[in-house]
Amino acid sequence: MNQNKNINIDGNITHKIKRSLELAPEIIKLESRKRSNRGINSPLIILYGLVLFIILGTFLLFLPFSTKTGENISLVDSFFVATSAVTVTGLTPFQSETTWSTFGLYVIMILSFIGGLGFMMGAGFIIYIFFGRKLNLEQKILINESLSDATPSKIAPGSSIKLVLNIFIMSLIFQFIGFIIMYLLWQEKSFSNDHGAFFNAMFHSISAFNGAGFDILMDSNGGSIGTIKESPYILNITMILIILGSIGYPFILELFANGKLFLQSKYKEIFFTLNFKVVLFGTAFIIILGSAQFLFSEWSNIGTISEEKIKEKIVLSIFHSITRTAGFSLIDYNLIHNSTSITTIALMFIGGSSLSVAGGIKIGTLSIIIISLISTIIGKEEVTIFKRTINKDIIRRSLTIFIFSIFLIIFSFMIISSFEPDTIFRELLFECVSAFGNVGLTTGITGSLNDSSKVLMSFLMIIGRFGPMVLAIMFVGKTKRENAKPAYEIVRIG
Repeated sequence: MNQNKNINIDGNITHKIKRSLELAPEIIKLESRKRSNRGINSPLIILYGLVLFIILGTFLLFLPFSTKTGENISLVDSFFVATSAVTVTGLTPFQSETTWSTFGLYVIMILSFIGGLGFMMGAGFIIYIFFGRKLNLEQKILINESLSDATPSKIAPGSSIKLVLNIFIMSLIFQFIGFIIMYLLWQEKSFSNDHGAFFNAMFHSISAFNGAGFDILMDSNGGSIGTIKESPYILNITMILIILGSIGYPFILELFANGKLFLQSKYKEIFFTLNFKVVLFGTAFIIILGSAQFLFSEWSNIGTISEEKIKEKIVLSIFHSITRTAGFSLIDYNLIHNSTSITTIALMFIGGSSLSVAGGIKIGTLSIIIISLISTIIGKEEVTIFKRTINKDIIRRSLTIFIFSIFLIIFSFMIISSFEPDTIFRELLFECVSAFGNVGLTTGITGSLNDSSKVLMSFLMIIGRFGPMVLAIMFVGKTKRENAKPAYEIVRIG
């Protein structure tokens, strides 16, 4: 080393080191390997699994013995129905009970069940099956984010893997209970198809809980399951199954956990998270608003409910507000008034709750946007609801999902309109929103769509089912901090 040595008067030795050596940077080389964002740690794994099931379903439905007549359904129609089943949409170009054989209906039922397990819940379960408890930190974070299990709570259900299994078991239990009740109620009933009470009860229970909207009950009034309105118990069970499937697994788990906590604390302690409150009040508000609008708008409509008694009118109105996530109908939606069409389109766009079988932008997303708008109008700096402050990142993600969904529907509607120039504007928009929201309600034009429209509508179902959720998860933790900001300048708005 280059240095000078001086001996001081007191005998101490002073070492002088050149300044250039003192300021020389120390370089440490580390061998690092870049990890790919793809694979099992990526949210896109769900998209890969989705495509795999759709391809498999398309192949099975394309086989001759999947139909009653033994004739091949076109490849486009097979793809359309398989996509509709996996995304639990329920749109179909023909009557299921007269087209598919028992094998074909089993394929649709199984695909609907798999699709109904949910978006990221399915991913967590797949990861658990393949890796057991050997999960790395990144995989656990993915599951936690996907299951909305990042909020501290007194009743947090433990590990994300345990939550995944609880959701899977709970889903099976609800569908099994629905099947048993329907099977017992349908014992003495004669069906308008070739299947008995066992198969009809199983198919209808799975389709209702998972919001698939597929039905095998003949209906002469233009609806999909209009015959069950003569059976109040079946109608009520159907509504309960739809609500349980669309309200979200975290809501149900928290409700059960609070019941247990309430009993253990000798009827004193109870705790509800902000998500629970938002989902409860949001769902109740939407059901009441949708029911009231349907009742008053269709009260004197001869084509829908005008000939029903007052009690039946109220029940039917509640049912058609609840079925915004399932796609069942007791009337012909081609005969509803324009005001009901607009309301139904809005309800389908909103959908159900996060981590549920329902599609749409979700109730939580809309609630955040509305509260943010109100806070901005009254001049509040922070967005608060139920005495809790909403994170700005959540607000940004909610706006992103909302704007993305609006542009996606408009863009898809414009393209499909060019394929279907003779279709009425209202009917085509209704169909596009139904596909995006994975609802399955239709005015009856699905069968008349050409192949290009069906393919595009299939992709709209896929993006509508998984796009908003993937978008929300991909933005987690991706805040880019800049050391230097460009100069501010005003753009005139309003």
